Amino acid sequence: MFANHAFNSHHSQREGKPFTAIVGKLNCPDYLLVPYLLSCQPFGKSSKGLTRFSLLTDGANVAYYMQNFDQGSFNFYQLQFIVDALEKTNENPLVILPYKYCTNSFVISMGSKSYRQVLSREERQIVDKLTKKGQLYRVPARCLDDYYWMLASVSDQTRSRRSMDLDVAHDNADGRWPGTRPMLVTNDQMRDHKLGLLEPRLFRRWISCYIVNYSFTAFVGAESVDREIGFSTADFFSREIQSNETSTGAAWHFPVSDWNLDDRFCIRIPAKRE
Repeated sequence: MFANHAFNSHHSQREGKPFTAIVGKLNCPDYLLVPYLLSCQPFGKSSKGLTRFSLLTDGANVAYYMQNFDQGSFNFYQLQFIVDALEKTNENPLVILPYKYCTNSFVISMGSKSYRQVLSREERQIVDKLTKKGQLYRVPARCLDDYYWMLASVSDQTRSRRSMDLDVAHDNADGRWPGTRPMLVTNDQMRDHKLGLLEPRLFRRWISCYIVNYSFTAFVGAESVDREIGFSTADFFSREIQSNETSTGAAWHFPVSDWNLDDRFCIRIPAKRE
């Protein structure tokens, strides 16, 4: 019995299939993208051809983050801020945004109040810049953006990656977050979906492997008093009890609360001799 490193928690293509299959069976206009994703098409193109995205960004979640105050808005400056921060970590983010937020004006609700927000020239430039760089995907009107980025997270981008492995090793030299790709940047708790798409264990595994949470000081218009941003990355090592079969028997790995996250208490059980 000894401490040992935990298993890599990457989802294999096989583990992603139940999620893809369940979403794909739903008969609802919100799922118009499903055939597109199941064919493993990329979300966008660049001047050099097909684009590989390492991170998906829940654009509405980011733009509304901490904006529930009198001067709050759908804040495009927060969106640009998080894209810039992700690019500094050597990632290639794709922003997924509902169609209405790409128009010049739209109605938003803040608490009990609703009003029409009209894009300024600077806000329009942010949208146009993301579009020009191929980093913006506009979800079609009357479709729910949640299902787009949820399903996109388990699409392996077959054509765009051209057999290249997008996953990032634990000891990579670039200092990137280790784990599967693409990851998904959002603070959405997905309470509306966790019971309807997968059984709890599989949904929990998907969240732990793919979701990156963030925190920063809310912008007031284009201004922020603190330009620091923090990310809580997806797990590289599984936090569940695991067992693997070896030629000499079974090895069980147990997480311990006051040990390092990537250490496990290991028990080896010899195989029965016939």
